[in-house]
Amino acid sequence: MRTNWVLAVSFVTVLLFAAAHAAGGDNPIRNVPPGVRVVADIAYREGQSKAWRLDLAMPKEPGDEPLPAIVFVHGGGWRSGDKRAANFLGPALEFAAKGYVCVTVNYRLIQEAPMPACIEDVKCAMRWLRAHAKEYGVDPERIGAYGNSAGAHLVAMLGLCPPSAGLEGDGPWREYSSMVQAVVASATPASFLIPMNSRQANVSNEAGSDTAGAPGRGILGLPEETRKKLCPITYVSADAPPFLLVHEESDRLVAVRQADEFVKALREAGAKDVTYMRYTDGSGHGVFAANIKDTGPAREAFFERTLKQKGQLKPTYENVKYGPDERNRLDFYQAETQKPAPLAVFIHGGGFRGGSKKSLNRATLQELLNAGVSVAALEYRLVPETPLPAAHRDCLRAIQFICSKASQWNIDKTRIGAFGGSAGAQICMWLAFHDEMADPSSQDPVERESSRLTCVATNGGQATMEFEWWKRWIPGYDQPHRERTELFGEVSDEELGRIVKNISALSLVSSDDPPIFMSYAMKPDDPIPADPAKAQNWKVHHVMFGIKLKEKMDSLGVTADLKYPGAHTTYESVPAFFIARLKPRGE
Repeated sequence: MRTNWVLAVSFVTVLLFAAAHAAGGDNPIRNVPPGVRVVADIAYREGQSKAWRLDLAMPKEPGDEPLPAIVFVHGGGWRSGDKRAANFLGPALEFAAKGYVCVTVNYRLIQEAPMPACIEDVKCAMRWLRAHAKEYGVDPERIGAYGNSAGAHLVAMLGLCPPSAGLEGDGPWREYSSMVQAVVASATPASFLIPMNSRQANVSNEAGSDTAGAPGRGILGLPEETRKKLCPITYVSADAPPFLLVHEESDRLVAVRQADEFVKALREAGAKDVTYMRYTDGSGHGVFAANIKDTGPAREAFFERTLKQKGQLKPTYENVKYGPDERNRLDFYQAETQKPAPLAVFIHGGGFRGGSKKSLNRATLQELLNAGVSVAALEYRLVPETPLPAAHRDCLRAIQFICSKASQWNIDKTRIGAFGGSAGAQICMWLAFHDEMADPSSQDPVERESSRLTCVATNGGQATMEFEWWKRWIPGYDQPHRERTELFGEVSDEELGRIVKNISALSLVSSDDPPIFMSYAMKPDDPIPADPAKAQNWKVHHVMFGIKLKEKMDSLGVTADLKYPGAHTTYESVPAFFIARLKPRGE
């Protein structure tokens, strides 16, 4: 039985190989529409594999707002195909001309690396896209994906398979989500637990345990539990993103039963947006291309509806002035609660010289609001025009200002957390670990409000601003990456030392301070990236900051949760941390 099973799988993959090989190949990018910019062969992770590459296509003239993105994933039976196949590159260029940032991605084929390498690779490419969203003008909360055949399987996994499934791989950018918000898939292999086509009479639990992971042996030779883990249908839920599925009933490579069962499972799970185009015209496995006059406009309308017309969360109060400077502004999003709500305050990053409150992650915002946590997002003065610690003092003022609005904005000012990345993380740590900064004798009622936080969450934060400490502890950091006058202005060595000590978490933290949840993108023993620009960013946001801060906090008996690739953590996300720390049990 095992021999018949493997032969059946081999027949399927050979036919899928032939179908894809005719359309693909490593071809140059031609016929780029006017107004479209192409960036070719970007490595989405470092390493020896030539498959870890993607192409980008986007409007040459960026708009005022970040754009939605579409990821195109080629088919080919997981053993062939290329990102520049005409039926993937062509639509990518067309969608780029219509205002999308488009990605065509390659991944390791099973001759190079067995399942689940291809899943891990497309997930890594998705994380890369979010990590570079600002650079390429992408809205990280409006990303869709299209794939056909094996590519349809992979984009369905991007839509459904959560990080907890253990299929993220060992690639970088782990602090970013690998999931998409909308999926178009045609001729989709949705389950490896039922026959892929009529040539496979049944599925045996004995199938090929000794061939598990062998390149070229096919997925269906793997143990049943492994196959289940690789199936999109395994992960259907009521939270599934919108799906547009296309299949034809005479498909001899991927039986229509695959789509029928997939659609049934999605709908039974409570998925709210599932469209199924089921053809009976004999077009078989090439149904999408054969019916492009229908499927093409359907795909365009689907992405228009799910990505371009997605509603924006509007602040309850927008651009509220909390101080005298023009950048002293905040947005406030009020949770719908009867009782005063806890508050999470977002402080943007940007090296103290850039950034915006608009970089607040929409998914994080929505999750907090849904949980009954109000959210504020701040902006503050930047260097070199206003040296540090002006940014810190601005954020202190903002916290106290918000507390002064507690009654009007229905806030419980005894339950306030702050979160941010990079420079924003550094400010969050300062706010959390500095002693009370309220001035009870001030004539300004805002300054009489408490500065103390309940908890704080940081991403890539610097636990100290003492560059000599960086040279000692951060791998490869041998000289300051910024002029001290840019950050601190013209100050004496003595004054500089006082400022640095007063804003650094390692100098401030004490036993009565609130808990922290820290996230970093690299492991402690990861090598320094070869690219100088990447290496600099890697050093500035190194996990050693978190390790040393956690060591000190552990010695003081203060809770410090540290997340990095491979580490065990109590919390998986900022919203999970805030919900646990800001909301009483049962509220």
